[in-house]
Amino acid sequence: MTGGPRAPVKYPRCAPSPHPVAAGNQGVAPILDRRSWSQRGAAVVELLAGFLVLVVPLVYVLVVVADVQRALLATSTAAREAGRVYVTGSSRADAERRAGVAYREVLANFGLRAGDPRAAMRLEAGCPSGEGRAGCVGGFGPGAEVRVVVTYRVPVARLPLVGAVAPSVTVGATQHSRVDRFRGLTG
Repeated sequence: MTGGPRAPVKYPRCAPSPHPVAAGNQGVAPILDRRSWSQRGAAVVELLAGFLVLVVPLVYVLVVVADVQRALLATSTAAREAGRVYVTGSSRADAERRAGVAYREVLANFGLRAGDPRAAMRLEAGCPSGEGRAGCVGGFGPGAEVRVVVTYRVPVARLPLVGAVAPSVTVGATQHSRVDRFRGLTG
């Protein structure tokens, strides 16, 4: 290798940058170009769009599932309690009245109204055929069988000022109870 010492390489100096990031670094070319400046704030918009598209429907689905679960618990408890108080009544009219009161109170405990058109209770009482029929008259008395069916329609798609806009989910429960055959015997 012949020759003298190498001359240092000179890089051209850049003009002062109007960008705050590159200001003060006079020898460095600006890193930011027009594309990156036009993307400023896009992350916030994407986050909001993602939130609206993903999180809001997920929360709505969770609310509907909670409503369905609450209705399931309310209907099963109301059917059980209505059947239980029916078989302990002193007369058929008293038993039906008590079952209705139990039905309304249980639904009210779960935040549902018994007078709501979405709620219904059906009570069927009858005497069994065959043996052990003595004392059962008109669907009431020792050995009588009662079937209580409680249903509730849960709206799935609701709008704030319009109300339900789609078909609802109907949940329900059935309770079968029998009046004790030896009821009324004193011992």
